[in-house]
Amino acid sequence: MHCLVVGATGYIGSRLVPRLLDAGHSVRVLARDPARLDGQEWARAVEVEQGDATDRDDVASACDGMDAVVHLVHAMDGPGYADRDRVAAEALADGAAAAGVQRIVYLGGLQPAADTNTVSGHLSSRREVGDILLAGPVPTVVLKAGIVVGTGSASFEMIRHLTETAMGGPFVLPLPDRMWNRIQPIAVDDVLHIIVGCLDLPAEVNRGFDIGGPEVLTYQRLMSGYAAEAGLRRPLPIPVPLSAPKLTARAVAALTPVQRGLAEPLVESMKHELVCDEQDLKELSALVGHPPGGPTPYRTAVRRALDEAGSAGPGPSDAPGSGPLELVSEHVHEVGAPAAAVWSVIAGLGGDTGWYTVPGVWTVRGWVDGLLGGPGNRRTKPSRLTEGAALDFWRVEDVEEGRRLRLRAEAALPGTARLELRVECTGRRTSRYVQRVTFRPKGMAGRAYWYAVYPGHQFVFAVMARTIAGVAASNHRRALKAL
Repeated sequence: MHCLVVGATGYIGSRLVPRLLDAGHSVRVLARDPARLDGQEWARAVEVEQGDATDRDDVASACDGMDAVVHLVHAMDGPGYADRDRVAAEALADGAAAAGVQRIVYLGGLQPAADTNTVSGHLSSRREVGDILLAGPVPTVVLKAGIVVGTGSASFEMIRHLTETAMGGPFVLPLPDRMWNRIQPIAVDDVLHIIVGCLDLPAEVNRGFDIGGPEVLTYQRLMSGYAAEAGLRRPLPIPVPLSAPKLTARAVAALTPVQRGLAEPLVESMKHELVCDEQDLKELSALVGHPPGGPTPYRTAVRRALDEAGSAGPGPSDAPGSGPLELVSEHVHEVGAPAAAVWSVIAGLGGDTGWYTVPGVWTVRGWVDGLLGGPGNRRTKPSRLTEGAALDFWRVEDVEEGRRLRLRAEAALPGTARLELRVECTGRRTSRYVQRVTFRPKGMAGRAYWYAVYPGHQFVFAVMARTIAGVAASNHRRALKAL
């Protein structure tokens, strides 16, 4: 089947394209900026057509020769997003009909069961797009999903960062009372399975289906379930009779990497209970079948998201701020010595040599760490730097001989700290030394720790970086004099 994906540079689209290719479909993508596809492994396996989803001529051209279209356009990028989505839907309905497309699949949003006159602007826009496509001549399936659980999903990332910010702090956690509203989340893998399955539906299927996972949970329980999988302490949640979505969105934007323009419509939608129609779930599963292993439970989906974020990390098409929060400190020095001289200093760190920083600071840190149950002042230096080897209180995670060393701290910390030491060749006798510390805090305690130690931390690692660069240059000068 020849499939057009509109919105392939987004979160769902970037994950759907490889699924379609694996299923044997040929894929064309409509992209306003094809350069945004450069980071995708599948970019060379698809046909790329440059164009705007709101431009009728561009959409008509993209639909030409296609059997099916998957429409994944969700603007939410500032004022007027509903107008842009409406125009895109109208362009697709007309363009697909003119090109003889046989099937449209649209991923929209779950709708509240009642009180539709006060539905949020975000959900109202999703419903309007679905209605436009269903009213057109091309058979359409509108899939209505709530929170999609996976690294990169804007709604899931908001849950992630709010949970990691709030949990591990006070024993009592005040939350807006709308956090006790119910929603039916769905794993991203299940969404992809359903979209691919809908491409083969018979022409007489022209309707909407609610899609969701096997559990109906409150937003508060979404946070609690995430905290359990992430190993965060869970304070007692206390409902607060507060309904201020704009203020809440500002707080979300301030406390998390989720942008306010994205947070505001998502927070506004939390005033609704978004639960699937059970009949929809049964009828759709009869048509496309269950995902392998059955519908994915929420905590299983969270676990997969945490595993993905810990390995590959967020993708190039994921929402801003996707993945766990990573706090960074970096020092860079130009060195009057070749890269080999700098690497020689890096490879000699630890053990009796030490770490070229403020005298005594590592020893004091080790005493404190030992009291907290960490490795303390462990002095362990391997004969050769290899992955998994212990280097004092660090563990070697990765080595590129002559170029890069990445270490993970085994100290007792409220988070995960890594130190990367990298040397870059800039000339025959010059190089650049890059020293980068990253910290993934665990809960509020981790954030408090980072900001509390940051001034001293900056000083200690600045001394270390400057001294390593200086020692490398000095060693190189001595070697030249000895020739």
